[in-house]
Amino acid sequence: MSPGGMLAMEPLQQDDPRQIGPYGALARMGESASSVRYLAQGPDGAVAVVSVARPALAAVPAFRRRFQSEARTAERLAGGWVQEPLESRTDGELLWTASAYVPALTLREAIALAGPLPERAVRILGAGLAETLSRVHATGTVLHGLAPDTVLLAADGPRLTAFGALGAAAVAHAGPGGQLSVQLNYLTPEQSTGSEPGPASNIFVLGLLLAYAATGTTPLGDADRIAHAEPDLAGVPSELRPLVASCLSKRPEDRPPAGKVAAELALEGASALAREGWLPPVLVGAVESQAGGAESLRSGGSAGAGAGAPGDRALVAAVPAGAVPGQYPAGAPALSPAPQAAMPMSTVPAQYSVGVGPVRSRTRAAARIGPRRSGHRRPRRARRPERTPAPARRAATGRPRDRPACPPLRGRRRCRRDRGRRWGRIRHR
Repeated sequence: MSPGGMLAMEPLQQDDPRQIGPYGALARMGESASSVRYLAQGPDGAVAVVSVARPALAAVPAFRRRFQSEARTAERLAGGWVQEPLESRTDGELLWTASAYVPALTLREAIALAGPLPERAVRILGAGLAETLSRVHATGTVLHGLAPDTVLLAADGPRLTAFGALGAAAVAHAGPGGQLSVQLNYLTPEQSTGSEPGPASNIFVLGLLLAYAATGTTPLGDADRIAHAEPDLAGVPSELRPLVASCLSKRPEDRPPAGKVAAELALEGASALAREGWLPPVLVGAVESQAGGAESLRSGGSAGAGAGAPGDRALVAAVPAGAVPGQYPAGAPALSPAPQAAMPMSTVPAQYSVGVGPVRSRTRAAARIGPRRSGHRRPRRARRPERTPAPARRAATGRPRDRPACPPLRGRRRCRRDRGRRWGRIRHR
């Protein structure tokens, strides 16, 4: 933990990227088995949290598919206690997602700093998570993202930051043949026996989180106890103990649905209950201190947009020796360039593109497009190439002379005859 209450921020390391798409990295916000989170500054000056997938895992096709799926889940669940994603890159060499920065501590950091949460804070935490699970279960999907490191405690309520097994993974590594191996922080009784997890599995993990928030310890330590032992809920407040015990039932059908859990914890809703404050003073001070640190980093990043600017002093601890601020250090992973706005080939419609003129007409009226301007002269038509005489054409094609020669005509009559022959109206005169 860094001093000054900045529990979730660390200086950038030598191999950390300095530029992630359009976002400039300012500090580390933490890491998981599958990704590293950075505090970054967007092109508009706003602060965001950017999660970057680990390069070793990003090369695995199974990981890329799972990363894309969880990014789409975050977009569908945006709103409420889920922060809306700002931007994501799920098809390039560097996989990342960005969301707006909210000053907050993870549940694990909060327990380490202030100990178990008061009963009212546990109610608000559980109600907010249950409301999110209710939205997830309404779509028929299962959320594997509940863990002490993926649940944030902000000043106005809890936040959920992981929407699948990758975000909540304790261990993730690439296996042989392009396989992906992921181990979660928490298991459920049905998973320990090899059964397929369902919505009730999320309720079991929610019960584990509520017990952890209320006591500071996990009621079921290992997979064997999860499958067979009864949870130790002696430290859970008496009013919450029956609900937590029902969430931790061994049989999935005995666990309550997410909507019922949310109603029992906070009938008026988590947001209404947290409106007047819900965190202990120690955590409130830590969140405010983190917000101040993020603002100072943002100000330093804005002032030091160019290399060597005075604002780089705010990031002096983050720049390795011998590296130039604003440039990649030696050995840093390759990054995708900032996306540029697509420039169309032409803003002129095809029929009015430069170099495409009106079709030439045989009449003067049809050849003139639009009103005639004063002083404007229509360009002369190109001279028609000289035609080969008829005897030479017949000799070249071998066609016999099947009609007598026409008498010589002069003036207007000759012009009419030639034009009629050209259009097939006069065969013989």
